[in-house]
Formats: sequence, C-alpha cells, structure tokens
Amino acid sequence: MFRWVLGVLGAHGLIDGKTLGVDATTLEANAALRSIVRRDTGETYEEYLKDLARESGIDTPTRSDLAKLDRKRPKKGSNKEWVNPHDPDAEIMKMKNGATHLSHKAEHAVDMSGAGAVLSVTLHGGAKGDTKSLPDTLEAAQSNLHELSDDPETQDEIHDEAGREVVADKGCHGNETLCALIDEGYRTYISEPDRGTRKWIGKKDAQAATYANRRRIRGDRGKRLLRKRGELLERPLAHYLEAGACGERTYATTGISSNGYSCISPASIWEC
Repeated sequence: MFRWVLGVLGAHGLIDGKTLGVDATTLEANAALRSIVRRDTGETYEEYLKDLARESGIDTPTRSDLAKLDRKRPKKGSNKEWVNPHDPDAEIMKMKNGATHLSHKAEHAVDMSGAGAVLSVTLHGGAKGDTKSLPDTLEAAQSNLHELSDDPETQDEIHDEAGREVVADKGCHGNETLCALIDEGYRTYISEPDRGTRKWIGKKDAQAATYANRRRIRGDRGKRLLRKRGELLERPLAHYLEAGACGERTYATTGISSNGYSCISPASIWEC
C-alpha cells in the first residue's frame, strides 16, 4: 500500500527524489519495564534482585532492601542483559522528558526536493543511535526510488540523481557516517555539532568529509535545506504521531479529533 501511494504521487509529478531529508523520534513501547527478564536465565527483575540480596548475606530481603540494593548497582538497565518477552524489539531508553521506558525509534526519509512526500519509514530499538539507523532508512528510500524509476508511469518524473543528497540533524554527524556516505556517492548536508578544536592526525578521509560537509551547510543552498527541516521533517512526525496540535486526543481509531477534524490514530498507522 505504501509503495502504491508513492506510485500515485510520482505519476502526478509530486516526487522528485533528488534530496532526502532524514529525521527520527522515540516512541514509548506498549510494554512495561516491570515485565523485563534476563536474556540468559529468563529471571524476572525481582527474582534477580533477590538472588543478589542472598549472595550479599540477606536471606529474607524486604522491598526496601531490594530497592536499596538496586539503587547502588551500575548499568542496571542494560539492553544486552534485559528484554521484554512481550515486545523483544523494544529497548530501555531515557525519553526526552527524562523518564526511562521501553521504547522504539521511528525514522523517516522525506523528499525535500519535491512536495515533501515520505519515501520510507523504518522502526528500530529506542536505544539505537542516529548514525546506526540512518543507513537502513536511506536503503529503504533508495529501494522505493528505484521502483519509481523503473515504472514507465513515473520514471520521467524522478530525478536522474535521485537520493544522492542527504539532509539530517547533528545526531547523524560522525566521522564514520560521513566517510561511508561519501564512499556510497552521497552529498551530505548534515548539521555539525560544536566539538571545539579537533585533531585530524591519521584521519585525512574523515577530515576531508567533514570539511566538505561543513562547506556545503554554510552555503546558501545548505542553509535553505536546513531551514526546511522543521517544516518537512520534524512537523510531519508531530502530525502523524499525534504529538502536535493536529489531533492530540482521538476518540476512535479513525474518527473525529478534539479540534473537529477526522484523523487516524498512530496505532492504526504502525499496525498497517
């Protein structure tokens, strides 16, 4: 269905595909932290704490004893050690509001040179970094663009160098990421975080990739593309995840929102 919609948009000249904008957001998973178990033994969190208490000399630990023991443990929420059996793909992650939950990470690629069509959506574990999830999202977008380029009804509307430019925020900026993107033929417009004075001894390729990206984002076109991120990348996430003012309260899966407009809840979107 997703690719069919892209075909309709492409046939009407609404997809160009030259410049891909990528952005992501974290989503709280429909799974509770209290249900996590050890990956190696299958013990629940409480059972594991009781075993630790007994090893430390407390034969019949109380809840306060367990809480005190747990408070002092380092790295107690490691995704390598714990998993929720009801949602194995969810990962333990500190959310933007500071709370810790099991979460997913949704990332999308948007056509910034056309009408802003969403070209791909990928779902990852909440703790996966932007530099790690970016290649999967770009690969999915490239796959969809290749199908449009091969379709006789849409091939004339797709740019000859479709998907060769990438726009992203500073979370995707990294030496390995920039080098890998350049090796694959991408032109990058990725915001650069303030890292102070950097040392490039033995890192000539990373230096060249960083300086080339810096030169592009400081140019007029680069500044225009980065300004458009809020409209074409960040705002769509707020709309179809109901984090903005479009439909904060939905009374049915497909129904009428609090502002009177018909809308679709995020649950139905991700189920599709």
